[in-house]
Amino acid sequence: MTFDVAPLRIFGTSSVGVFITTNNSVTIIPPDAPEKIDDVVRNTLGTSVARFTVARSPLLGIFTVLNDNGVLLPPLVLEEEVKLFKSLGLNVEIVNTKYTAISNLVLAGNRVALVSPLLEPGARRAVADVLGVEVVVDTIAGNPLVGALAVLNSRGVLVAPEATDDDLKKLSEYFKARVDVGTVNKGRSFLRGGVVVNDRGALVGDETAGPELMRLQQVLG
Repeated sequence: MTFDVAPLRIFGTSSVGVFITTNNSVTIIPPDAPEKIDDVVRNTLGTSVARFTVARSPLLGIFTVLNDNGVLLPPLVLEEEVKLFKSLGLNVEIVNTKYTAISNLVLAGNRVALVSPLLEPGARRAVADVLGVEVVVDTIAGNPLVGALAVLNSRGVLVAPEATDDDLKKLSEYFKARVDVGTVNKGRSFLRGGVVVNDRGALVGDETAGPELMRLQQVLG
């Protein structure tokens, strides 16, 4: 199975993961993203494209947690936006939490989700129910922003270089996948901001260097 990687800019920035989120069937992008991005998404990630907002914001990668089973949305989402997400045929729930940047607090696969200790117990239950996953509560390198410091698909987990050997071992046990460290956009550790990945491919910020691309291919491809 080929694993395609496409360098991308959106709204003049290499932080593609801030604005775009994906699973294995749909990629959600902001309504005013350039139309040429649709083709890149279809060719690289092999999904359909939906153009939504959350709280009228284009920051879809920050305000959503998405897997093949469902999508979690923050309390500030609008009712008409929730209806659009429901039209995708996924489980949809608004998480009862004081946090809005919920993607920073959840690293979700299709079977397991690593959840930040910051996320309230009721919100953790929503992660389990809506995404259909087993929930593990832990940090990465002592940092509670677990969803910001790693990206994953069914084959691998790419995690920030701050992760310790102990972290790598734990992640490998949780997700039953290969795990290694890497960066994006010339040395950035907050991988989620620069990578949008599913099982078919990845969109990466266009500042990502050759060795960073090679590591991403090795771990996720």
